[in-house]
Amino acid sequence: MKKTFANLVQKSLMVALLVVGALLFGTSRAEAQDLSQFGGNWVDASEAKARLITELGLLHTDPLVQTVGSDSYIRTHYYKAVFQQIDGGVTVPNAVIFGIGPVDAATESAVVTVPGVTLSPAQRSSYVTDLASRLTQ
Repeated sequence: MKKTFANLVQKSLMVALLVVGALLFGTSRAEAQDLSQFGGNWVDASEAKARLITELGLLHTDPLVQTVGSDSYIRTHYYKAVFQQIDGGVTVPNAVIFGIGPVDAATESAVVTVPGVTLSPAQRSSYVTDLASRLTQ
């Protein structure tokens, strides 16, 4: 009985160690956008927040802003997420890149901070590029 219990504990520990090791050393393919294409002329945090507030004001005049999946709906949620990140101390370039979320390797789609929306990597890149152009000088 003792030997069987000991074998069971030993096997359970081995499986647990393998799972923990796989989680620690496993790789995920979250790809960040290349910031070099925008140059180093990012506006400072206060200017970025001011520009985002202006853009959000314009977006709220669009009647489709409440329609899930519309361009103005996606931009509104994305800009708000970027604003909150900048307000929390994240640099402007990093907030622009990660405000919309990384690309999920399993589905090849963007993990977006926009409720009810899944973007392709190309769509994600388009939103990031557009906002980056608005927040660089």
